[in-house]
Amino acid sequence: MHILVVDDHQLFLDGIRHLLEKLEPGTTITEANTVESALDALDHSSQFDLALIDLCMPGMDGLALLQSMNNRRIRLPVVIVSGEEELAKIKAAMDMGALGFIPKRYSSQQMRSALSQVLEGDIYLPEHLESQLDRLASRREPRTAEHNPAVKESGITRRQYEVLKLLAQGLSNKQIANTLFLTEHTVKSHVSALFVLLSANNRTACVQNAERRGLLSN
Repeated sequence: MHILVVDDHQLFLDGIRHLLEKLEPGTTITEANTVESALDALDHSSQFDLALIDLCMPGMDGLALLQSMNNRRIRLPVVIVSGEEELAKIKAAMDMGALGFIPKRYSSQQMRSALSQVLEGDIYLPEHLESQLDRLASRREPRTAEHNPAVKESGITRRQYEVLKLLAQGLSNKQIANTLFLTEHTVKSHVSALFVLLSANNRTACVQNAERRGLLSN
């Protein structure tokens, strides 16, 4: 894997490099201590598999970097790893496509567990922040099928559910990958898991079985 880490504190960069190399042997780390240097790295390489971005940096901050990446149509899974836990900023990052938020105050074991979840293609949020964000979203948005009890009881993860909804729209693996900022390999893994969970051997049967079980109803 090739991971871009964007943070202005060298001590954190050193620590996260050590953690990532233990988590995924053979990982290549590119460091950037400003948004400008991060954009330069992204402009000169299309091989990044993941970006870990701090919210608070001098000059342009992490949200500005996310916005710039979206403006440039850079399709890359992004996770916020930051000491900043202001709910509005975290929600803004998630709304711009971040796949999760990991607090810097986490122990190495907690951070390793959170990163493992992200590398498996799922979204990660600390439980207390997830509940706060859900409450914030429920005040602003109508209830969605994700609140359907059948979905919660099915064993389907949030990320798998997002893939399932796009499958139901007829999107290809490549289109799903671009929509969710995932690699095609990760999407294929989620589709395979959905086949098992929904007792299907093809995409059509997967969607039909999901509809039959009420998983796609609003």
